[in-house]
Amino acid sequence: MNKQLTKNFNLSEFTGTKNVTEYQISLLQILANNLQIARDSAQQFVKKGCTSVVFKINNSVRYTDDVARLKAQGYNPSTTSDHFCGLQTICKPTIGAADVGILNASISLRELTAFFIDMDMKGLINFGQIIYEMGSASGWIHFGNSPKLVFQEGIYCPRTKYLMSLDNGKTYIPFSKV
Repeated sequence: MNKQLTKNFNLSEFTGTKNVTEYQISLLQILANNLQIARDSAQQFVKKGCTSVVFKINNSVRYTDDVARLKAQGYNPSTTSDHFCGLQTICKPTIGAADVGILNASISLRELTAFFIDMDMKGLINFGQIIYEMGSASGWIHFGNSPKLVFQEGIYCPRTKYLMSLDNGKTYIPFSKV
């Protein structure tokens, strides 16, 4: 579980202590590669007095029992989420995702989300989804793998790419910078 995926991301950050398949590891490698580019690009926004902008993986690979745990904590996890990373809970392919808290940035999380969406639109990173999410106490950015990096064209229906949820994942609306 101590496999280094990129310079700043280790497999254990995405999976905790549970066993993962080689397929899941390959999905997480794609995710980590794009997150590394995003993290490197975010360094221009390092807060004065800090050494770097930090990406903290809060939630990545989920298992069926995680849904009940997250609901008990007040979150609203989807049973078709890409967080299941290859595990098909409702006969739907899931392709890997991570919820990332970002520390030491000089701009807001919403501004960072807009920055990453702009990078994605320019082709500098390649995510299937970028979602700005606010919970009761804090916020995070959901990054999901691009189906184009996992499947052949036409096999997977892409999800809405740029969303936001201001109510712990109960509802989602198109992303807005303001």
